[in-house]
Amino acid sequence: MTGQFNDPVLHWNAELIAAVRATGGPPTTISRAAAIVHVAMYDAAVAVARTATPYALRFPPYVDGVEPSLEGAVNQAAYQALRTLYPGRDFTVALDEATSRLGSRVRPVPLIRGAAIGTAAAEAVLRDRSGDGSEVSPPYVAVLEPGAWRPTGSGAAASPHWGLVKPWALSSGDQFRPQPPNDADNYEKLLASGFYERQVDEVRELGGRESARRTPDETEQAFFWANDLDGTYKPPGQHFEHTRIVSLQKGLSLLENVRLFALVAMAMADATIAAWDVKYLSGIDLWRPESAVHHAAEDGRPGTEPDADWRPLSQDRSGFSFSPPFPAYVSGHATLAGAWAQTMRLFLGEDDVAFEATTDDPHARGVVRAFDSFTEAAEEDARSRVFLGVHYQVDADGGLDLGRNVAEHVYANRLQ
Repeated sequence: MTGQFNDPVLHWNAELIAAVRATGGPPTTISRAAAIVHVAMYDAAVAVARTATPYALRFPPYVDGVEPSLEGAVNQAAYQALRTLYPGRDFTVALDEATSRLGSRVRPVPLIRGAAIGTAAAEAVLRDRSGDGSEVSPPYVAVLEPGAWRPTGSGAAASPHWGLVKPWALSSGDQFRPQPPNDADNYEKLLASGFYERQVDEVRELGGRESARRTPDETEQAFFWANDLDGTYKPPGQHFEHTRIVSLQKGLSLLENVRLFALVAMAMADATIAAWDVKYLSGIDLWRPESAVHHAAEDGRPGTEPDADWRPLSQDRSGFSFSPPFPAYVSGHATLAGAWAQTMRLFLGEDDVAFEATTDDPHARGVVRAFDSFTEAAEEDARSRVFLGVHYQVDADGGLDLGRNVAEHVYANRLQ
């Protein structure tokens, strides 16, 4: 029996990722669901262990001095949260498997009392997130001005309201909002700058489907991190997989895992809110590189010709054709990567942790990439979006900084 199956946090994280892969959705709704599941497990665990103050649950009293089952509480919290968030999926088998692994070492009464705490924890977290603004979905009206985002064939603008969703730890989605690209306060000023010209030219040369400058390793990086090429938007899942790998390497306990995964999930949920604030609410809803190339004549750069045939690497020849349906600045991938890496560094007290990872992206199955630190992995993730042709480097840099700031705030103020 592996360490993953022994630990209910890892077991239920795998169930969460399976649900995400099956149902899809944008990073916004996925990160919210992940935070609900993992914070519910955290609340259940600390309510039993009395090691910290839960996020939403109030401590229930022990009855007759019988201590509730820690594992039972965690299992039930995850089960209750998942079945509420994904009503079309059946998690009963997963609960039975998790319970059966406890064997005879957990007696029925502690198990029942633990399950009651787990249910209460999930309900408390779900209640806390009720009315958080995530259900509001106003239409996005694209402004057909040079530089402004417009649909790229991958659907309508995804979650344009998400920057206004109630954060988990931040005071608001704009708490750490960065300056616009090159400090430009309007599209005309940005597009007239040499900075913008260099940004576009780089991704035009390195991120095109037919690029002659991109190296084989850079192409591998692009697809390794491109969890969204099949249209089901799975960026948070890869970071959870890397968290699992490091957890097993470090031999973390159940209580350590329940806090680590909850911190990672909460940081990524708030990082997504912060990134979407920048994308839609900061005044510069920056168009994607393919729009910049296709409409080059509109940007006012002398001697620049549009190239209607240019396609990003994300639109490859094997049947996939995808560009994220939301503005480019800042990169959501980079923001999540920065939040993940900073959380891991803060929790473990070190950055230089070596690990190897694979991906489930259909273009890079079987590929194994090795990293010497969390920072290295996050920076490669961010840079890979340039090679994929869907982001500028300024999107990557701004996203990494934003994610790190969010993670530091979450770590300092929640789940202590």
